[in-house]
Amino acid sequence: MTTQYSICELNTDNIFDISDELWQKNCQEKQLLLRYLAVPVKEDESKLWLAIDDENNLNALEMFAFMVNKQIEPVLVASDELKYLLNALSPERNQLYEVNELIYGQQSLASNSDEPINRSDPIIQLLDNLFKFCLSKNASDIHIEPRKEKLIIRLRIDGVLHIYKTLSHTLTNRVVSRIKLLAKLDISETRLPQDGQFNFTTALAETLDFRVSTLPTSYGEKIVLRLQKNKPTHFDFLTLGFTNEQQATLLNALKQPQGLILVTGPTGSGKSITLYTALSHLNQTDKHILTAEDPIEIEIDGLIQTQVNRGINLDFSQLLRTFLRQDPDIIMLGEIRDEESAKIALRASQTGHLVLSTLHTNDAPSAIERLTKLGIQEYEIRNSLLLVVAQRLVRKLCNKCLGKGCDDCYQGYKGRIGVYQCLSRPPFAKEFEKQTGCLDFETLLDSAKQKIAENQTDLTEVERVLGYA
Repeated sequence: MTTQYSICELNTDNIFDISDELWQKNCQEKQLLLRYLAVPVKEDESKLWLAIDDENNLNALEMFAFMVNKQIEPVLVASDELKYLLNALSPERNQLYEVNELIYGQQSLASNSDEPINRSDPIIQLLDNLFKFCLSKNASDIHIEPRKEKLIIRLRIDGVLHIYKTLSHTLTNRVVSRIKLLAKLDISETRLPQDGQFNFTTALAETLDFRVSTLPTSYGEKIVLRLQKNKPTHFDFLTLGFTNEQQATLLNALKQPQGLILVTGPTGSGKSITLYTALSHLNQTDKHILTAEDPIEIEIDGLIQTQVNRGINLDFSQLLRTFLRQDPDIIMLGEIRDEESAKIALRASQTGHLVLSTLHTNDAPSAIERLTKLGIQEYEIRNSLLLVVAQRLVRKLCNKCLGKGCDDCYQGYKGRIGVYQCLSRPPFAKEFEKQTGCLDFETLLDSAKQKIAENQTDLTEVERVLGYA
């Protein structure tokens, strides 16, 4: 429930008589004040008087209430008076913190300054330790889940969720508000989902990028943070888990001047890394490569990467239509989602472009049926399709302990490896025929059994991902 505020009766003729100490704070936090159109004009041990020109500016009131942990008394002033205060602040200094909340509240977790950070605050300590632990265990997601009487934090490590901590439910609002502040979300909005992002810089100067998603639930706001190391990742197909034969099949398809290559699998099966690896292989100075992504997960120098923005109707279909007027050699479409994007992708692959994209199907042969259901004619599939790669990710056995568990791994596993099934156009064939297409493994389970035989994973893990053998 949003806090109700009443406008203070403070004499506005004296609002410019701000103490030197408070004015210095205002000058140091000019960017924050400009963002929220509010200026602290007086404070004592229990209250902060905040000058605003709009009594509905609840964002500013909630923000400062959280940061200073004091009662906020709004002071309604004329817009000209507020502008005078904001303009009188000292010129902007170099920004030392990635989140402008240092002076009025807890210091940023992303601090690059030599100034000491207030590590004594329990929420600062909790999140600081959480992010460091995620980095050490290579976690991909953080789930912050309010329950009836507790707050549970779970981490996804190598594709599996594990409980990290169980906390008192009384900490829920503080933890959630802290993360929303870091991600520059509206802390007063608790009824609608929100999305944002922020960066965290480690002691070793490694920058981590967090994508934040909030979801209102019956016990409070649930938050999921997707962790992405903000640096290029260099893989080759063998490192990902492709066999020598599968790598040869994929490289042959990537040599073609035009056609469609599809990577299929559920969310979290590693499709994006496969596409980025393929694009890195294709990334040459004589190639013009355009990508439409949602979101851009890894930036690769040499590619022209574009972010989907549905808020302004910039979707995959709109980007594809624009790409065709940009003289591309290669197009990567993050996902074929509907009939329109499917038809444009097929059209592009038939008119001199190599197109790479993804579909959500259980295996490689199912991609043909999926394209048909999206309105693609069989003759278009025959003329365009080069290769379908279906994939899953399974946890790798730790090389040090061979699955028994040690300090170097997590529950006997360390990292993940791909399991692949390839359906390709026959060698030297001018068209793709479903009946004569080259299928390397009858099922993904058959492909996974080869990984078990090579001691890269075990049956328990394969059955967890693919079902019982």
